[in-house]
Amino acid sequence: MSRRLGLFFTLFLSTSLLAGPAAASEWRILAQFDDAPEGLVDDGEGGFYVSLFHSGHVMQVAADGTVEQIADLRTVIGEAKGSTVGIDWDGEDTLYVAFSEYSKRFPWPAEAELSVEACGDATVTRSGLYAVTLSSGKVEPVVTRADGYPFCFPDDPVVASDGSIYLSDLSLKGIWKIDPEEKSAVLWSKDPLFDPAGKSLSGYPVGVNGIALAPDESALFGVTGGIPMLVKVPIEADGSAGKAEMLTFGYDNMDGLEVDPQGNFYLTETLRSEIWKVSPDAGRREQLGEPLQAPLGAPASLAFGDDSICVTNLNFFGHLPDDKARSIACRKLGPTLW
Repeated sequence: MSRRLGLFFTLFLSTSLLAGPAAASEWRILAQFDDAPEGLVDDGEGGFYVSLFHSGHVMQVAADGTVEQIADLRTVIGEAKGSTVGIDWDGEDTLYVAFSEYSKRFPWPAEAELSVEACGDATVTRSGLYAVTLSSGKVEPVVTRADGYPFCFPDDPVVASDGSIYLSDLSLKGIWKIDPEEKSAVLWSKDPLFDPAGKSLSGYPVGVNGIALAPDESALFGVTGGIPMLVKVPIEADGSAGKAEMLTFGYDNMDGLEVDPQGNFYLTETLRSEIWKVSPDAGRREQLGEPLQAPLGAPASLAFGDDSICVTNLNFFGHLPDDKARSIACRKLGPTLW
């Protein structure tokens, strides 16, 4: 073998080892629940706040995995059937929780192709954004369809530094901006890039799912499900949405998104149950986990622990055995490719 060819194989092997999926030993189950967890955000104390998909319960998980229920959306939404999805914390005493009510006429997600039609069901009134006061556990609606807003599938809220809230809408294929003090909302962005327009590559005719702000809040990033990609929406000087641009593609149905202080992106894929890290310029990516080597089953939301990245296992497609399902899985973050 020539010296040049030998060097090539050495570099290839080194890169492959660095870029390969995390070994099973790097992942651990932090906590399990009696319902599937979906939304996830750190609690500032080494633990997390978690929303449970079917029950409407909001939980707190300590750093040692101890689980405590802190609120119940059922005190406000009653027996409405739906998905309790993304959550975010204002850093003080309020958690914001998205809830999407199912339609009896056009069920979602049983028939994905009917998800948009479900948005037009006038009997659906509970979909929207809710506030949980942490000190009391009290739940109150912020904005919902009962207020006249045409929410379709409210999905992932993100609290900005000025207190306003961005909220993705999976089936409307848009992003709302909400003033929690005024209890008002505007459709901030419905960029064509969010909409598969009948040409879904994942099999699900949905739009933007997980969203996250840039560290300097100059842009809002999102992951899409119908035509899976990572997108950037500039935030203009007047607060309006700029034209969205694609940063990277080549994934399957995408769900969760987080951005670290250095601008790296962390993405979840639900169908392939994979976790990816993408460089700030979107030129490099590293797989942090996949189901053959990690306890991952339709991972949904992500959040950073003290030295770890953690995900909720929605297990939407039944990938995980019962002893690992309905869980939060975590792995320590170590050296990276860049």
